[in-house]
Amino acid sequence: MRFFFASQINDPHVLDADETKHVARVLRAKEGDLLALTDGVGRIYEGKIERLEKRSCILKTRLIETHATPSPALTLVIAPTKSTDRFEWFLEKAMEMGVRTIQPVWTERSERKLEKADRWRRVLISALKQSQQAWLVDLRPACSWESWISEAPASGFIAHCEEGERRQLFQAVVPGQDAWIAIGPEGDFTLAEIQSALDVGAKAISLGDNRLRTETAGLVAIQTFLLAQAP
Repeated sequence: MRFFFASQINDPHVLDADETKHVARVLRAKEGDLLALTDGVGRIYEGKIERLEKRSCILKTRLIETHATPSPALTLVIAPTKSTDRFEWFLEKAMEMGVRTIQPVWTERSERKLEKADRWRRVLISALKQSQQAWLVDLRPACSWESWISEAPASGFIAHCEEGERRQLFQAVVPGQDAWIAIGPEGDFTLAEIQSALDVGAKAISLGDNRLRTETAGLVAIQTFLLAQAP
């Protein structure tokens, strides 16, 4: 079944104009056809088309699946890239991979400090539908590194390229334990930012010998964390 998203799903449920256009013109659906919907917080519904008109599609819905909150949960703390396209590509892939939370942060070396929350959310929703998941990434409002680290839990990691002791992330992750991983901007975290993370109990980690772009490092961190949970 084709997959759709709505933050609140009712019975009957009315698809918005854009979704209706997709159902009618792209899918060429007809009354009686079945669709799948998710509310992004663990519930998947079956929707039967009861009435399909030019600008509205009315569905008879029923709950068919409930998914528990993904655990352990990873919060990826990441400095948005100067290139909007590159950051949106990262968001798309991060959603497909199944990260729980993304916290954008502005650091001293961030080259561009422009939040596009609505657009970023649309990218995540599109990726949610494509990957047919029940949980939408929790995209937090962007904040300064100082604001984030002042309230960050101790179970975290900071990836950087400076000299000093750093463990490989795969070896540092504790299976079954929630965690956050911080990825800096193109110019990396400053020494002061790294120290502020260490001061709250975070551990310095490496993502390998190669220098990675911010968006690549973010995806490597997500995948490494997920692989470390395997029995």
